[in-house]
Amino acid sequence: MADKLSQSIIYKGFRKTLAARFGENQAAEIWRNANRHLASLNTWASQMDSDSRMMILPAAALYMALHAFAPQQALPLLTDYGTKMGEKIARIVHGVTSIPGLPKLLWKHMPKLMRTMSGPDKGYTRRIVSETNELVGVDILSCPLHDAAVKIGVPEAALVVCAMDKAYMTGFKHIRYTRTISVAEGAECCDYRLRYDETKN
Repeated sequence: MADKLSQSIIYKGFRKTLAARFGENQAAEIWRNANRHLASLNTWASQMDSDSRMMILPAAALYMALHAFAPQQALPLLTDYGTKMGEKIARIVHGVTSIPGLPKLLWKHMPKLMRTMSGPDKGYTRRIVSETNELVGVDILSCPLHDAAVKIGVPEAALVVCAMDKAYMTGFKHIRYTRTISVAEGAECCDYRLRYDETKN
């Protein structure tokens, strides 16, 4: 069977996490089982957008394989990995947004960017909370990534992506980001709030 997980830019690093926790032999078996699950889950691919295929299906496959072996450790290990991957992406985001003048330009267009990124054409349902010079805020009422995870019967996969998202969004220079709740955690919405702050590195 093809090792599709090792081709995933996002999730291929989880193989090392498994080896560190369970040893090389058991990690190899979990990885093989995860690839089997991924092959099965790919029957849903045609019904998903590209982001869901890339982010949700591998997370779901890994969760299923790991849960069968160590049910209590499956979600904590995967969400911790999601956080660490998000932190790596945040460092890249920080590097890009450290270009002089870019943070202010980005902030100027933030309302439009938020509307584009969370628009109904991308599968989101949202509520605009604020679009002022001080605060750009949107409540995401439904998310296609979470919807996809629920549809395939592995809602835990959305929590892995949420952990990644929460970490990488902190990478913007001069833009403070907070999110205290999420749909994937059972809340009414994901409360995205961004504020411009030149003291934030």
